Amino acid sequence: MVDSLKFSPDILRRLGEELVPAIDQGIVELVKNAYDADATSCDIALKELTSGKGTITIVDNGSGMTGKQIRRGWLVIGRSDKTKESLTPKYNRVPVGDKGLGRLAALRLGNRVTLTTRPAAEPGKQYSLVLDWVEYEKADVVEDVKLEIKVSKTDRPQGTEIRIDDIGGRVTRGTVTKLARSLLLLSDPFARFEEPLEEGEGEPVDVEPASDPGFSATLLTQEFDDLQAKVSQSYFADADYRIQAQVDENGSAIFRMLDWKGDILHEDPAGEVFDAPPFTFDLWAYILSKESFSTRSSSMTEVRQWLGELGGVHIYEDSIRVPPYGGADNDWLELNVRRARSPEGRPSTNTSVGRVKVTNTGGKLIQKTDRVGYVENAAFTELKRACVEALNWSARILLKERDRKREAEKQSKKEKAEKATKSLERVLSTTVKPTERKKVDNAIRNYVKQTEKEADTLREELELYRSLATAGMTSAVFAHEIGRPLKLIDNGIRGLMRLVPPEDKDKAGKRVERIQASRDRLSTFVSIPLRLLSKSKRRSGKIDVNDTISDLVTMLKPVSDYYETAIEFRPSEDGLFINGTEALLDGVMLNLVLNSFNAFQREDFEQDKRRIRIETWSDTSDIVIRVEDNAGGIDGVAVEDIWLPGVTTVADGTGFGLTIVRDSIKDLHGTIHVDALSEFGGASFTISLRPMRELFAR
Repeated sequence: MVDSLKFSPDILRRLGEELVPAIDQGIVELVKNAYDADATSCDIALKELTSGKGTITIVDNGSGMTGKQIRRGWLVIGRSDKTKESLTPKYNRVPVGDKGLGRLAALRLGNRVTLTTRPAAEPGKQYSLVLDWVEYEKADVVEDVKLEIKVSKTDRPQGTEIRIDDIGGRVTRGTVTKLARSLLLLSDPFARFEEPLEEGEGEPVDVEPASDPGFSATLLTQEFDDLQAKVSQSYFADADYRIQAQVDENGSAIFRMLDWKGDILHEDPAGEVFDAPPFTFDLWAYILSKESFSTRSSSMTEVRQWLGELGGVHIYEDSIRVPPYGGADNDWLELNVRRARSPEGRPSTNTSVGRVKVTNTGGKLIQKTDRVGYVENAAFTELKRACVEALNWSARILLKERDRKREAEKQSKKEKAEKATKSLERVLSTTVKPTERKKVDNAIRNYVKQTEKEADTLREELELYRSLATAGMTSAVFAHEIGRPLKLIDNGIRGLMRLVPPEDKDKAGKRVERIQASRDRLSTFVSIPLRLLSKSKRRSGKIDVNDTISDLVTMLKPVSDYYETAIEFRPSEDGLFINGTEALLDGVMLNLVLNSFNAFQREDFEQDKRRIRIETWSDTSDIVIRVEDNAGGIDGVAVEDIWLPGVTTVADGTGFGLTIVRDSIKDLHGTIHVDALSEFGGASFTISLRPMRELFAR
């Protein structure tokens, strides 16, 4: 008995919807088919999508399909006659479509699909086909639904139209915006602004026009027009510098740094070989400051908005973008993490835009089945490593340049000081009487001595805060890395509990609760440096004192529970606002609370009911914050010395906490008073800060 393998219609839905779940990406796959058909343009129209009976139409001017191509190609899912080695016949493009799974996902958006195509190989002929998905849902197996390819005469030019009807309510406005961005970035928009360089030179050279006139996909919606208007603006010339890496067929690489004109400032061979396909990496970096834009025709706001739409590092394989690289929240080169670790000389996704242009005719890079990203094989890992090495190289160059400028500034200031001294000597010798000269010289020496003392103090503070900044950045890096294993701990706990027999659930649950409590406490400590170093926390502005303290107390609850200490927050009224950064206020409160925790741990002191009380109120002129505990007060150090750096009564303590508190309160235009032993039973710190209204009235 002879039979054949059959498939349920459910397989079509699963392949289409589950392998390529994003609607916009499915439509992009249809557009890629137009590119592979040597089309120069493709229009996408969306109609009445919110009505529940919407329509999507994709029209291109490509080479079309014959009846044979429809039967053997378009209707066959999971097989493709496109290979990287076989170029398209008209424009010699490298095919980018594959297997038809993305196409299937798009076709499944509606209940009915109509294909109309006019092949260039058969002028005057038009082929049409209807896919009715309702019929497939009724069928037992896919083969039961028969399809008829109709042929008719036409005088219309070559091209293909795909119409998808009865879309339903799945396409939202957010999806349309995302689709507009995907289509706009699909064919390399950077190519218009390239200035090819001759070897070792920075001048643009003439390039022979390509036989391929290019490809553009247009979404016929207002969202696309608005986005296109933003992206089409060229702000590449406003970049402060440009990083470039070129890797050839042999894996050899050259790193370059160029200025805004395209002139090469630095150039070095990479010194190692990368096992990746040939590619070019370009990154345009911007310093978004008022000083940088003071002499430019464009505004910082315009460039910032443009970077918001275009920013990130995109990958273009053979001139077509590979998502999700460079998309929203996709920092595949970890620019932001590297900037957090070492801010100087490091661009972020908000201050740069880049592109990797790769030639993948050898097929080393393999796109995932869902067409979203590459399989992270050796070739992709090496491509990424080369880009990261280029970024590290450029950071070293910028740091050297910064140090050179600093040394030059020091020398310049020294020369100016010597010149000023000589000028002063000339003035004194001609204007001051000899009898008065000694008094004047003594006064000047005393002034210089006091100024030098102040400078020495500032230098010491600078060294202190440099060391603290290094410690802070290091802790932030560790915190960021620890966050990932914490998630694995949660997953591991859940997995273990599933393996525990029902009769042992209660016993195991108690032990798991202890593990979970320790995990929560660790998570709190991990979140502290990330909270203090977050960009929004360091931005100066209006601060709600009560909200900031309340959030901090909530965050510290796992820690206070561990120390068996009750933190009582008593905000007296709403509307307590100051001007400054949340990071400063967070740092003050955090140091005071942690000092209380440490005080409770002293071996010579016991307190059954450990309490920390935080109160806020407003008096006639200031906002007041009081932090006090019942840990027995300040002992073992003079009260006036607690603010000095390095002074501590805690074993292995740094002694910097209260120094930071003092300086932070100064930066917030406030004062702090301490009682060594208050009626509450311990140390009491009272902070007075200027309210927001007074700062604005100055």
